[in-house]
Amino acid sequence: MVLIVEIIRKHLPRVMRVPAARIFLLAAAVIAYGTLGFHFIEGESWTVSFYWTFVTIGTVGYGDYSPSTPLGMYFTVTLIVLGIGTFAIAVETLLEFLIKRQQMRLMGLIDVVKSKHVVICGWSESTLECLRELGGSEVFVLAEDEGVRKTVIKNGANFVHGDPTRISDLEKANVKGARAVIVDMGSDSETIHCILGIRKIDSTVRIIAEAERYENIEQIRMAGANQVISPFVISGRLMSKSIDDGYEAMFVQDVLAEGSTRRMVEVPVPPESPIEGISVLDADIHEKTGVIVIGVGRGDELIIDPPRDYVFKEGDIILGIGKNHEIDRLMEYIGS
Repeated sequence: MVLIVEIIRKHLPRVMRVPAARIFLLAAAVIAYGTLGFHFIEGESWTVSFYWTFVTIGTVGYGDYSPSTPLGMYFTVTLIVLGIGTFAIAVETLLEFLIKRQQMRLMGLIDVVKSKHVVICGWSESTLECLRELGGSEVFVLAEDEGVRKTVIKNGANFVHGDPTRISDLEKANVKGARAVIVDMGSDSETIHCILGIRKIDSTVRIIAEAERYENIEQIRMAGANQVISPFVISGRLMSKSIDDGYEAMFVQDVLAEGSTRRMVEVPVPPESPIEGISVLDADIHEKTGVIVIGVGRGDELIIDPPRDYVFKEGDIILGIGKNHEIDRLMEYIGS
């Protein structure tokens, strides 16, 4: 008994600092008060007294039980007052918690506890377009600029206020549990700094980085990025190709543009797929689905325009172009 009292004395102050614990203890005290009162004052069994307490607190009033003594009536009045007061405090505390949590989320001060989400480190026009493509709800943007917050939330994503080059802030965004991390900082040196921090936290998470300068692409890869994209190099080359006819640029823009009739997709070959162990020639994907196969990914290698004798394996990623119904047909054909 002494041990129990000592444990309560030691841990009760800490427990009482938690709002939910305070409400639970208060509700338990009111229920115990009502059950004991009805049992000793009205002479009812413990089961009936417990039931009667809940009916009274809930102000349900079924009419199956009512006090038969003046003392019981006075007691019921006190129980109703205590019950309604406890309920009001519980609702107030819950609303206060939800409002405070929402305010913290809007201010970017809440830690991320999700997994398989996408973290965007930094902010630019590229990441804004990426955010629109991803759809928002499972995306967390880690940035220092408060001006970014409104744009992020407007696009349905979540804002985490912090410095992407600081390990503590990367941990706050839970990069360790992320599906992927997209890094787009103001300079390549900051991008490398951010990637090194991410790799210190998680050596396996997929990192996609944007390079400002072509000559820094290899350094960014060496820092730990799985994929490095240089939009300036790509746009520069497309503009140069547009000097004469511009069909290459038209092709890329049409395939990647929002609302295009055709789109580029990556479709994995699932286990026990009908095309597993079948060559490109025999699979004849274009004839059977309408999708044009422009490449196949296997591990870290991309095979552009795979040869006719290329044999599909489980886990291969088919890179294809087609209309929505053709892509659906492809997924059905390969058993995806």
